[in-house]
Amino acid sequence: MKKAAVSFLILNFSLLFSIPSFAQTYEELVQKGLDASAENKLEDAEQYFRQALKLAPEDYRNPLIYFNIAKLLEAQNLPMKALDNYELALASAPLNVPILKARGDLFMQLGNFSKAAIDYGNILDVDPNNADALLGRAYIFQQRRDYMKAKEDYERLLSIDPNNYAALLGVAILFQNAGKPQDALSRITTLIDKYPDKAELYSVRAEIEAEAKQTELAIIDLDKAIALEPNNTNMILTRAFIHLENGRKHLAKQDFERAISLGVPRGQLKEELKRCK
Repeated sequence: MKKAAVSFLILNFSLLFSIPSFAQTYEELVQKGLDASAENKLEDAEQYFRQALKLAPEDYRNPLIYFNIAKLLEAQNLPMKALDNYELALASAPLNVPILKARGDLFMQLGNFSKAAIDYGNILDVDPNNADALLGRAYIFQQRRDYMKAKEDYERLLSIDPNNYAALLGVAILFQNAGKPQDALSRITTLIDKYPDKAELYSVRAEIEAEAKQTELAIIDLDKAIALEPNNTNMILTRAFIHLENGRKHLAKQDFERAISLGVPRGQLKEELKRCK
């Protein structure tokens, strides 16, 4: 995230060809901010950027400075302050796609899907084929159970990029959520044939199989997924619960203990471990 923000600034400042004397100092402060960012001195970088803003509050490049400050604040786990700075950046550059995407992604992380959808929609008004915005909005539509609109965005993306992995996976999950397990299984299996080393595909197929009470198939797929990602606690716990629900208490306990050894708090699985006795 930080590297992307830095390169974005460097790109824009490199386009300047005539800089008045006061702006040289502005650029020096920005460069110091970039250097501090590269050294992971996030608070120092923010201070340099803010000094540049104070020196030239009307400079047309300031949206980029606010954008980079927001990225620094995200890196410091200060999302609300980051949003404030994205707002300041977009006040002067309301249709800047990288800034809209960064804010939309942050809204997504915070669970504010409504505002994220607005940002992704604004991106698509400017760039109708933006893959990231289409994927983000399709996911939001899925969460809202608006499967038709989600399908439209996925199909729009696949018409541009027929091999887009994220969109192909999204469509499979869409069918699962829409109560069409056979369509979902067919699409996931096709993806597994193309990407046999992606653990998440076996995990998704196992989830569909478990919902269809095909527990033996689900366990086989989870075994494969865990072999590919041995430290994935979500997959290990999913297998543990399937074992437990099917009376395989010894195997369930093994998986619960394995998850605990990988960092899951024992207290979180207290009741499950009791059921394994």
